[in-house]
Amino acid sequence: MKSLVKNITFRIFMSILLAGITGIGGIAVLNYEINRFSSNYQQIIAENYENKEYMGYIGRLVYQHQALVANHIRATDMEEMDEIEGKETQVRTELKTNLTEFGKRMAGDEREQLYHNVYSNIFSYLKNVDVVFELSKSGDKKTANYYVTSMMSEFIENVNESIIQMEALTDDELNSAKEDMNRDITISRISAFVCTVCIIVAVLLCMFFSVRITARLERYKLSLEQEVEQKNRELLNHNEKIMKIQENTVIGMANLIENRDGETGGHIKRTSAYVELLARTAQSEGYCKDILTDGYIDLLVKAAPMHDVGKIVVPDSILKKPGKLTDEEFAAMKTHAAEGGRIVREVLAGVEETEYIEIASDVASFHHEKWNGKGYPFNKQGEDIPLSARIMAVADVFDALVSERCYKKAMPLEKAFTIIEEEAGEQFDPILARLFIDSRKDVERIIMQS
Repeated sequence: MKSLVKNITFRIFMSILLAGITGIGGIAVLNYEINRFSSNYQQIIAENYENKEYMGYIGRLVYQHQALVANHIRATDMEEMDEIEGKETQVRTELKTNLTEFGKRMAGDEREQLYHNVYSNIFSYLKNVDVVFELSKSGDKKTANYYVTSMMSEFIENVNESIIQMEALTDDELNSAKEDMNRDITISRISAFVCTVCIIVAVLLCMFFSVRITARLERYKLSLEQEVEQKNRELLNHNEKIMKIQENTVIGMANLIENRDGETGGHIKRTSAYVELLARTAQSEGYCKDILTDGYIDLLVKAAPMHDVGKIVVPDSILKKPGKLTDEEFAAMKTHAAEGGRIVREVLAGVEETEYIEIASDVASFHHEKWNGKGYPFNKQGEDIPLSARIMAVADVFDALVSERCYKKAMPLEKAFTIIEEEAGEQFDPILARLFIDSRKDVERIIMQS
């Protein structure tokens, strides 16, 4: 009997010992796994967030550099060109520095390949900049512009495409890391269950520690999920800021162009307000309801400031001429419509969404077309004219009538509305012209607030 009790005691002791070892081992594994995937995932989040910031900053530097090259081509004297070249050198240096720093972070076959694509295309682009500057300074603006639009733009498109691919790769890495984290959590939960069972069988004390570890695991999971959510919010806010910068840049460009012919930005604000008013009114009346969605109207209002961007190609001597233009001068002025559509497509390609580029291009290209087909530059007629351009035409002409310009006085509101009414079905879409006249009180309120 004594031998039997001794044997049972030994077996119980060994069972408890094995259960305790298993429980302690499980707890150690849990602690190790928690610390490992917590540290790794936090490191991955931080690294990929910094990589996205580098990508965004490099993209903005390239966009800033493009603007300086364009300004150099438009410059009319050597002093201005030298000043632009000084700024270009600073941007170039900063771009190279950031590319070098970014390259150190791009370890791995796919990362390195994408980085080398960005690097080679940017340096190919920069090699052509000196040629463009020499052509620009020698007065060969046409060839310089050809370099920018036909040769260098391809490098920039490749850069934008590679950056987009890098961002997609970064997102994939984050998702993969999240999957690894979830797998580790699952493994840890299974380990916790085994430990709990073993410890319950062995001793209540081990069960207590196992429950504590499980609770700690859940807290870690919740903490990591909250951190991921916070990083996503930060990235979203960062992207919204970039979109705001792009929108302000577009409006700033439009304002600079308007300032060339004596305007101070009021024309852009008023025409944008008229466009939104007329589009919302047409939407409420059910006109072109398959096109005039809320999203379409938002993009149209955003695109309205780009309607006269083509005036950048028109000489100041014509834009600022106080008297009537000659036939040759008017012909030069009319080129701004088609040029505006081209500039919008080239400048915004790869930067903005396709629908916005199409609307902005239509507004710039066709806002001088007339309902009766006697407008320019393509003599489009009726509903062949895009709806966005028909809306823009009413807003643009009305504001031109009631605004003072270097070549005319402002027209009384009554007469301006009469002209809109008389030109319904001739110059303007008759339905849009009627809706604009019916909204007279709101139009006058816009004028008072401007």
